[in-house]
Amino acid sequence: MHIDIITIMRCPACKATLSLTVYAAGNNGEVREGLLTCTSCSTVYPITDHIPRMVPTTLFYDPDFLARHSVDPSRLLHGWDGQLADISEIQKHTEENFGHEWQHYANLGWTSETTQDTSAMEESIQWFHEKSLLTTEDVAGRLTLDAGCGNGRFSRAAFAAGALVVSMDLTCAAGVARANLVRDGRNAQVIQGDILHAPFKSNTFDVVFSIGVIQHTGAPLKATANLAALTRQNGLLSIRTYRRANSRLEENDAAIRAVTTTFNMAELHEFADIMHKLTDFLCRKGLYWQVARHIVIFPKRYDIFDWYAAPVAAKLTYEEMRDTFSAAGMAVLRDADDGTSCEERCFSAISILGEKRS
Repeated sequence: MHIDIITIMRCPACKATLSLTVYAAGNNGEVREGLLTCTSCSTVYPITDHIPRMVPTTLFYDPDFLARHSVDPSRLLHGWDGQLADISEIQKHTEENFGHEWQHYANLGWTSETTQDTSAMEESIQWFHEKSLLTTEDVAGRLTLDAGCGNGRFSRAAFAAGALVVSMDLTCAAGVARANLVRDGRNAQVIQGDILHAPFKSNTFDVVFSIGVIQHTGAPLKATANLAALTRQNGLLSIRTYRRANSRLEENDAAIRAVTTTFNMAELHEFADIMHKLTDFLCRKGLYWQVARHIVIFPKRYDIFDWYAAPVAAKLTYEEMRDTFSAAGMAVLRDADDGTSCEERCFSAISILGEKRS
């Protein structure tokens, strides 16, 4: 992290300011290793490999760091006050599955190659604009938060549009994102943090975007409201999330997911291979869309793995998202609503962009 970023950061547990102790400095104001201490509750947060670790010990714990710097483990964040046990369990499962996913797919969207299990850099730039509904003019020169950055591919797309980007992920994917962004020559500011307990000052960012993330939090509407709170007056909030489909597909998907969420990583990869072979067969026979009305399938293997690896995947409606935006003082500027009803749809997604008016 750069030393200046502390001015927009806050303790995720109590929202007080933070003080910084530097153990190892990098170049040009970078902190490679250090400690952030809450000035109110005295909770401490390690900085390792340039990344502030603003999450509980269930999601990040480095005993070597603690021993090396004589940090008392009891001062670390061990959990969120008042958070439901179900959400804490979802977060732990998410760290395991999506942390693995972004290590396995570290180069997804970062190469010039497009195959059944890779995507090219140019595609990620195109998808960033299509999914977020953000134009280059919307983000150029503006302080922008990528909330749930994964391997950093959409952070790179925002950088390419001229944004000043801060990237955040709940999982160890934060390290993958930083490595990718630094290798690409970007001024990477990556934080391991939780959308439900974001480690930032309110009303900070000119632009906040979250692509394909809030549905995995266990509380997607709360996550949306939290991201709106981070957006400054007249700033922009963009959300891309899963959309509710027909009742048969939803019933089948819940039944399949009840099984796949019990799989280990090897079994998830085996299942993705099987589903990809099935999808390839259906495409060759011209049956893809008939089957896609009843179960969630994708032409790309990595999309299949991503879908079934998720511990939880909420499906929302435009009405829910518009109501949440309105309650958070966001006026909707653009969306991708095609006007179809749930029963008319197979899998699809919501894209909605708003401006903070109050």
